[in-house]
Amino acid sequence: MSPKATIHTLGCRLNQADEALIAGALTEAGFAMVPWGEPADLIVINSCTVTGLAAQKTRQAARSARRRNPGAYLVLAGCEVNAAASDWDPLTVVDQLIANPDKMALVTKLPAAILPSPKSSCGTNRTVGGDGFVLSGTGYYQGKTRANLKIQEGCDGLCSYCIVPRARGASRSRDWDDILRETAALVRAGHKEVILTGVNIAKFASGSRRLPELVQALLKETDHARFRLSSTELCPELDDIIELMAEEPRVCRFLHLPIQHGDDDILKAMNRPYSVAEFSAVIENACRRIPGVCLGTDIIAGFPRETDTRFSRSQEAVTRLPFAFFHVFRYSQRPGTPAADMPGQVPGEVIMARAKILAGVSKQKAAAFAQSQVGNVVDVLTENTNSRGLREGWTDNYLRVELTDKTIPRNAMLPVRLTEVIEGRHMRGTASV
Repeated sequence: MSPKATIHTLGCRLNQADEALIAGALTEAGFAMVPWGEPADLIVINSCTVTGLAAQKTRQAARSARRRNPGAYLVLAGCEVNAAASDWDPLTVVDQLIANPDKMALVTKLPAAILPSPKSSCGTNRTVGGDGFVLSGTGYYQGKTRANLKIQEGCDGLCSYCIVPRARGASRSRDWDDILRETAALVRAGHKEVILTGVNIAKFASGSRRLPELVQALLKETDHARFRLSSTELCPELDDIIELMAEEPRVCRFLHLPIQHGDDDILKAMNRPYSVAEFSAVIENACRRIPGVCLGTDIIAGFPRETDTRFSRSQEAVTRLPFAFFHVFRYSQRPGTPAADMPGQVPGEVIMARAKILAGVSKQKAAAFAQSQVGNVVDVLTENTNSRGLREGWTDNYLRVELTDKTIPRNAMLPVRLTEVIEGRHMRGTASV
């Protein structure tokens, strides 16, 4: 019987892409992957440390896993190891620490005693090719219709609240041909949507080729899959990306552009490289040129020196701008970042209250965006059934749709007429033939 392995991933979509590559390598090595929470011989915590709260959740996950599986071999991998390995020494909870980028060759780092056989030497290697880093293998997304594709790693930014450059290293791009190779493998495996991921995919570069050229190449190399951009930042190439979204139906009408705050004084303290006016001009241009585009963002509540006036400015800005939703983050001090030592730290109860206000605005924005799409016919990629036994799926502009026809199969791309809003960006629709 094959030994069982399970992975628990915290944090970003890039970490999810890393998980899939690690799972693929473990499967190739002879492990049987089981869902998180089930007993396993090997447990991998794919950690996040981007905020103090994320680091705390990583520690809680490791302790919980050890309590449930006292005899398992427990590996802590990724960002938390890079940022705070000394906090885990001596190893009283986990058996092994594997930092970035070594976690991409996790199988080769495991002791021989826990491998399915002495010949289990395969792994998801991370090597430097002629045009960027190379990742062997293919992401393992069993039971998923959508797949993440890692195209970039690391960050050169110096945002005052962020530990990512320390945890992930400098910005670097994946080898062009290696991206095309894994894309083809993911599409052959049946995935009809591929999500381009990285710390900041706007920084992707392969010689003179940038993100727009990569998207065009992926469209040329495939004949039916659609492509979605994960979170990106403002960049010179964004205008070309917007043009692609406006003209090419297989490029999902979705942009996630983190604003982080709606007050220029706080943006300056965060060391973000734009003003509210500059950011506004970009997303308003996207809305003009791409009918039905879904704009998401991230915003932090309670950053140091966020007075009532500065918070009100931020709330006004994100309310005014044409976002379809935003992820609200409560600021939590992350040791090792400049913001952690800034004066004017905001009390926790004030942060929670402000975050609640922003979440309420996001909820209203999501419902308004969904209502604006009622009556439209859009392509929906179907996924699993919900608790009512109805098939659900996602539109290219990131609306979750419940389908009234129970006979529709999973992993189908079909035109659907959106008929009503259930809640937020959750809608109901009828297949249109």
